[in-house]
Amino acid sequence: MSKGCFQVAIILGVALASPPPAARGQGYGTDTQNVMTPAAGGMAGVSVAMPQDVPAAIFGNPSTLSQFEGTQFTVSGGWVEGYPTIRNNGVNNQVNPGQPFSATSRTQGFAATEIGVAQDLRPIGMPGTFGFGVAGLSGLGAEYRGRVPDNDTINNLSGEYFVLGVNLAAGVDLTDRLSAGAALTLGTGFEQMGFVQLIGQPLGSTAMVHDYALRGTFGFDYDLTGHDTLGFYYQTKLGFSFPDAVLVNGNYRDLSIDQPETLGFGYANRRLLGGNLLIAADAYYKLWEDAALWEDLFVNQWALAVGSQLTRGRNKFRLGYSYNTNPLNHEVGSRLNGFPVAQSEIQLFQAASTATINQHRITTGIGRSDVLFRGLNLDLFAGGLLKAADQFGNTEASVAAYYAGLGLTWCYDAHVAQ
Repeated sequence: MSKGCFQVAIILGVALASPPPAARGQGYGTDTQNVMTPAAGGMAGVSVAMPQDVPAAIFGNPSTLSQFEGTQFTVSGGWVEGYPTIRNNGVNNQVNPGQPFSATSRTQGFAATEIGVAQDLRPIGMPGTFGFGVAGLSGLGAEYRGRVPDNDTINNLSGEYFVLGVNLAAGVDLTDRLSAGAALTLGTGFEQMGFVQLIGQPLGSTAMVHDYALRGTFGFDYDLTGHDTLGFYYQTKLGFSFPDAVLVNGNYRDLSIDQPETLGFGYANRRLLGGNLLIAADAYYKLWEDAALWEDLFVNQWALAVGSQLTRGRNKFRLGYSYNTNPLNHEVGSRLNGFPVAQSEIQLFQAASTATINQHRITTGIGRSDVLFRGLNLDLFAGGLLKAADQFGNTEASVAAYYAGLGLTWCYDAHVAQ
């Protein structure tokens, strides 16, 4: 556990040469799940039991904030690129009868930014740490306009969905081994779902709308042996109701979208190599089937992430891998969020939803302390969702996504918890 430090981490997006068509990059489903923070980003987002950076504690298991002492301030971000493509054979296709097509999204790459502040409460007699953070929590997007000549449906396919969260969190030591924590999230969602057409309704214009919502996160962290740590948290829904988002029979109606309830489980071991090798694993269960909008598109999802960090003097070397079940529902009906929508258009929406079908992620990272002067640390991370493909009716989707970032961290009078 750290003694007391002031940390400033700035992660700059690493631009890739000749940027390709891009898509939103996610952690699991549409949730980012700590895959873009300074240290966890190199460890596949692993952070439930023993996070190695402040944002991963604030936006993950809040009880782990008690592992960080002193005052810490983090600004983080990264750059994401992707390659989503949809193809249709034109057979039995209500969207475009008899007209095969292939289109690659040209949505631009995007920057993911996170800010976190942690303040040790022990100087005022409370055995814990308070945290405040701002981060992108969820994202989805693709843009196919003008990609298929003489195909009005595909040429009107364009959508964006983004959720920004503001977190207030605290972790408190209940005993020498057990800590508890809670976080309150104020989420702001921005939505322009221009993917689907209501049955019997002409494809009309759409506009960006936004809404806000609240969610709670509650967690525990338990040190089993001094070398083994367990973590658990439960996160409630983040429910949005976007005003006047859908035009039905000449009247505008609200659109409901929930980010799902999430259960997170974590284990961390730091027994090997004299405590210099940290090996940790997280498991997540996301209840998409009880989340508005996604309940018509997704099924409940499991995810498993494994990460390691080897400390050698001033250097830290990180690796991570994650696997998740495919959340896309292959037995959709003909309604979406309560509105009548042709099954073929829902399938097209699923296919165009980009980086949700990927099941394998590989990450790496490196850190070096005391760069240039004492207390200034450097972190680099990179990762990718391996290319995947899936079939939705007569529409096939394929996508890969890549991201990278670098971080500068200034620590005052201590080091970050290990």
